[in-house]
This record gives sequence, structure tokens and C-alpha cells, in this order.
Amino acid sequence: MIPATIRSAITYTATVLALTFTLLHMFTRPAIAGDFAERHILGFSPDGGTFAFEQFGIQDGSGFPYTDIFVVDTSTDQWVTGSPFRVLMRDERAEVKWARREALTKAGNTLRQRLISKPGRLLASNPPEELSANPHKVVVNTRRVVPSAPERWTFALQEIPIENKECAAYTSTPSKGFRLTAQPENGAPVTLHADSTIPKSRGCPLRYAISDVAAYEPEGGNRVIAVLVSVYSHGFEGPDRRFLAVTKQFK
Repeated sequence: MIPATIRSAITYTATVLALTFTLLHMFTRPAIAGDFAERHILGFSPDGGTFAFEQFGIQDGSGFPYTDIFVVDTSTDQWVTGSPFRVLMRDERAEVKWARREALTKAGNTLRQRLISKPGRLLASNPPEELSANPHKVVVNTRRVVPSAPERWTFALQEIPIENKECAAYTSTPSKGFRLTAQPENGAPVTLHADSTIPKSRGCPLRYAISDVAAYEPEGGNRVIAVLVSVYSHGFEGPDRRFLAVTKQFK
């Protein structure tokens, strides 16, 4: 039989350990976040007429892996026929790489027909973890020239409040669209995109950020700029991040 004093000490120790474990768990567990997709630039066609990229990740809530492949006509800034090529694996035991493989199979004919093979050049990249960058303004050198004579371009994103009655029914945070401009150092700004309404494919957007700026210059053709924009929208467990591409050909 254990003496009462020892039993009391054991009980006290167990209580302290339990409380310590609870406090450590509270302060070390990760903050609840939404589903932040990753992106991979697949590239351009040799003539610069087509740009392709994929986004992929794990859905919040369901835990299902997904992949979306977007193929864009850079002369119109519109998806080509069949795009986007989407895969959602309704099994939380599945892996993202399986979804990516299936999406590439679905998009394969289009990617081959469009000859997506040129990587272009990544001029800027702004991951969400980087706190020093300006998510709404990027200044780049669009050509590989000597440092003393850069071709300086500024890409600027402005968020625009846009009423969305469907979103207002379940969130008090107003939805937003965006305007994206490109301006050469000695020229006037060019509007690359400006929302007047919010497409249903974006859900309920809360904010935007410039994610990447890529360029491709085909021999004898127009220079192509592709800007990937991060779209943060209302999600199941917090803000979700997805991507959209804005493309433009410049003579």
C-alpha cells in the first residue's frame, strides 16, 4: 500500500506534467491556416503565343490533393479550349504527386499541340513568407543587359472593392477585385487587367499579391510578359491561396 504522502506527491506531479503539456501544446501548435496552393511554371510556346502553369496542394477541410493546369493564349489573355485541366483526388490518403501526374496526362495533348517547351526567364518572385517585399509593386529589369543600362519596368497591383452579394450572405469581409498595370521607366502605364466584376471561379477574394513575373522573347516575335497573381479567398479553415495568370504581348 502506497503511503498517503507519496500518493499525494504522485498526483501533484501528474497534474503539473499534464498542465505543462497543455501549455506547451497551446503555444507550439501551428496557427490554423487555409489551403495555400503551390505553383509551377510550365513555360511558353516557341512563338510566345501560349503560356502554361500549374497550381497544386491539399484542400483544407477535406484533405484531398488537387492539381489545376492552366493554358493561356497570350494574345487574348484567355484560357485555351479545355483549360483549366483539373484533378481532385477524393481520398485523403492520396498524394499530391498522383494528382499532378493525372493532370499532366489530361493536359498532355494540349501542351504538346501548343509546344509548351520554353521556360522563359523568371524576373521576380514573391513567396507569401517573404515579409520584406511589396506584394503590390514589383520593379524589374526585363532584359539581360549590363547593370548600368537596365530596362526598368514597374508592375503595380491595386485592390478594388467590388460588391458580391453571394459572398455577403456568409462573410462580413467585403470581396475585392484588382487592377494590374505595367509601366516602362520612360513611358506611360499600360493596364494589363482591371476587374469590373468578380468571376465565380475566384470564390470570395479577400486580397491579392503579385507572386511572379516571367518573360519570354521569341526570335522575331513579340516579347511576352506573364504575371502570376496570388488570390487569397475565404476558405474553410482560413484564407485559401490560388493563382491566376495575366499575360500580355509587347512589341
